[in-house]
Amino acid sequence: MADSQVPWGVDALNGAAPQPAWRTEPTWHLVVTDDRMIPPPAQRAMAERAGARTVRSPAATRSTSPGPARRGRRSGQAGAHG
Repeated sequence: MADSQVPWGVDALNGAAPQPAWRTEPTWHLVVTDDRMIPPPAQRAMAERAGARTVRSPAATRSTSPGPARRGRRSGQAGAHG
């Protein structure tokens, strides 16, 4: 994951989004129960605030980048509700 992340520019602070997509589009959140950076209760609170449907996984942060088969299943579930 670190290889694909790049520093953001200061110009990003001037950008404006007219309406966040999570207000109108179905939102999904993967609560990873073994995450050591963001406790699961905090993850659930953020998901609830966004009105997201949650899916739990007894895994760490790396599970948010699943292999193609798992990613496809999740995408299919999310797409079915759009």
